Amino acid sequence: MTTHQAYRLHSYGGPECITLDEIEVPIPGAGEVLVAISAVGINPFDWKIREGYVRDEMPLPLPAVLGVDFVGQVAALGEGASRFAVGDRVMAMSTRLGAFAEHITAPEAILARVPDGLDDIAASTLPIPALTAWQALHTAGELRSGMKVLIQGASGTVGAFAVQLAKLEGAEVIGTASAKNREYVMGLGADGFIDYRTERFEDRVSDVDLIIDCVLMGGDRDTTGRSWSVLKPGGAIVSVADPSVTGKVPPGLRGFFPTIEADADRLERIAALLAAGTISAKVAHVFPRGELLDAMALNQAGGTVGRLIVDFKRP
Repeated sequence: MTTHQAYRLHSYGGPECITLDEIEVPIPGAGEVLVAISAVGINPFDWKIREGYVRDEMPLPLPAVLGVDFVGQVAALGEGASRFAVGDRVMAMSTRLGAFAEHITAPEAILARVPDGLDDIAASTLPIPALTAWQALHTAGELRSGMKVLIQGASGTVGAFAVQLAKLEGAEVIGTASAKNREYVMGLGADGFIDYRTERFEDRVSDVDLIIDCVLMGGDRDTTGRSWSVLKPGGAIVSVADPSVTGKVPPGLRGFFPTIEADADRLERIAALLAAGTISAKVAHVFPRGELLDAMALNQAGGTVGRLIVDFKRP
């Protein structure tokens, strides 16, 4: 029996509920490949699963290996798998968790090739944030040149990609974030910036076609609720943070909470943009494999700009 290390959730709760265990390496089934993990990206989804926020919608047979984003090399092919060869570099958003381990099995259909000009750390910035940004921008319909797009939370990992991808399609983009991130957001190509701490975006923008809402806050920062007033008739909010948005839509407007799906072809296209320097991705910190729980804690604490990455080749 061949074994490897994997971070497994044994019960719902805090960091103590996850341990780094020695378990059997999974075997790829028909149409699957075994990937040796090089790097993983940390997402809010990871600690929300750990704490049980989605246990009803997504029940897990415990213990379960966590992790969604991954980059690695194909190590073995299951029966009928033919898209890749052993040694190919791939990346994906896993459709069934399991990325916080030295190996993962995945359907070959969800795997995207990592372009030669992109290293594993850079590639690991992409899967969930980039796919979330692109799918959010297109959930409400075609994104056309000249549309006015407001990105709430533009300095976050999803928001940063949304700013850049919207600009590539010719949109006028305004981003909200804290003042310390003004230079970063404007450097992504935003046409305007609003400091949410000192300015009310309702006083700065109007006749917006599309709002991408990456912020979920209560009280006087009810970003979603306040955003309806700046839309033009027929405009839309696509929230990637507030699932209740669809039940709050005023007459004449539209609201969406998209289900983000694995899309190998789109991920490869975005990766090519990153490799060519057409878009950029910021890495906040790279942790060694043994400090994955520290990376999750920092993600949960918030406040960082850029992606938190765990290098699984650094034990």
